[in-house]
Amino acid sequence: MKICLINPRLPLSLWDFSYSRDLDGNAFPFPPLSLSTLAALTPEKHEVLICDENVKPVDFDTDVDIVGITGYHIQKERVYQLADSFRSKGKTVALGGPFVQKSNLDECAEHADVVFLGEAEYTWPSFIRDFQSGNTKSLYAQEEFVDLTASPAPRFDLLELSAYSTAIIETSRGCPHSCEFCEIPIRLGKRPRNKSAEQVMTEIRSLYALGADSIFIIDDNFFGNRKRALELLSEIERFVKSIDYRLYFSCQFTIDISRDEEILSLMNRANFRRVFVGIETPRKLSLTMAGKNQNTNVDLLDAVQRIQSNNIIVWGAFIVGFDADDTNIFNEQLRFIHAASIPVAMVGILQAIPGTPLYERIRQEGRLRDNEEGGIRGAVNSLIRTNIAPLNMGLEELANGYGFLVRNLYSYDNFAERLINAVKLGKKHGVKGRAKISKKGILTLLRLFKYYVLSTDLRRIYMFMRIIAQTLLHNPQHVQTVLMHLVVYKHLKLFYEHGTSSN
Repeated sequence: MKICLINPRLPLSLWDFSYSRDLDGNAFPFPPLSLSTLAALTPEKHEVLICDENVKPVDFDTDVDIVGITGYHIQKERVYQLADSFRSKGKTVALGGPFVQKSNLDECAEHADVVFLGEAEYTWPSFIRDFQSGNTKSLYAQEEFVDLTASPAPRFDLLELSAYSTAIIETSRGCPHSCEFCEIPIRLGKRPRNKSAEQVMTEIRSLYALGADSIFIIDDNFFGNRKRALELLSEIERFVKSIDYRLYFSCQFTIDISRDEEILSLMNRANFRRVFVGIETPRKLSLTMAGKNQNTNVDLLDAVQRIQSNNIIVWGAFIVGFDADDTNIFNEQLRFIHAASIPVAMVGILQAIPGTPLYERIRQEGRLRDNEEGGIRGAVNSLIRTNIAPLNMGLEELANGYGFLVRNLYSYDNFAERLINAVKLGKKHGVKGRAKISKKGILTLLRLFKYYVLSTDLRRIYMFMRIIAQTLLHNPQHVQTVLMHLVVYKHLKLFYEHGTSSN
């Protein structure tokens, strides 16, 4: 039996880094981990193909028995287009992924022969067996959370890893916190479920053997279980040391980890260079009302600086449009992000995601504008919209203030200042090992030089020269990280300008 697993193309969005692909030469930021996991769950006697439409076109004439298509909400329209095309050719089509929810099962069923709801570690093998025996069901729903120790190592060998900015792995699912606006505890559970350290290290070694030089750990909260995370970090530290630190990591965690110097020091020794942290807002009332209690018990400014002093650059998630926000919040956010020296701030307008406590509260209060959330979860044309009627400002004030905030964040001078200060904070630790100079890296450097230096925009030239000079002066081992940020900056600046251009 032959199976084709497809990741549909993503429309222009904050997360696809379309505007900077010409600089780093990558086709897409991340490979489709879910599809390589499904491939590993498929018995070896069957042939599995993975097609990421963000890397190469879909072959609609491929000779396969089953077509499996995954997707997020932002990809839904393309998911349905692909499904309809393959069904018209007589193929059995299965749909799954985060976009499939209880609320849209009937809609999904209109475009597929089989629909998967929830995690697929148990249901996918069941479907394969049923398909072979001719007893396929139309819905495979996973009600209970799966045991990740039973999850196989993904088939990374089926991915064109060189086409992506970084490799990714998942070591746990779930988050113990209860933020009102977040769907993770509902979708993946409040009790973190973990792969064993042995499982994770198998995946890391496999990716390194396949040529990966960076790995992003996509767990929503890498430190949901501190004891287990420390064990894993110790294993990673030993491994990266054995390969002269030619592999580096990034992950996501909550800001309260900043108080744990043991963890931060171990992360530095394990070659973690970047973390993504949900800071949301410096306004404590908004954090309290949203149930983001882990952020109210620390000095946020000090917390960010503690992390960055360990040579770990902080990328932050921020939200405007909370019920406690008024028109002063935009300047307040700008001042905080600048003072904290957070070079990359992913700022979005609050959205009510179906299934979350926020969604139910807003619906009961009669403030739900529609069911389609926008913001940074959607495409560029929905960046300034929200499905919530704000309390202390009008929709136009919210959109205009948001535009003011993001455009100022990514002005040449402001971005340069934040990145330089972040690099300076990590000076005392330095970067481990020697830089691995690859052909791809040299080409990226040449493209960066062409874009930033061989330009008619004098402000762009000055920003580039200033950042490079200050990095060489204060923390020369951080040059590789700085160059990566200059790649990312192009996308962020152009995306936010595009998405707020009507304001």
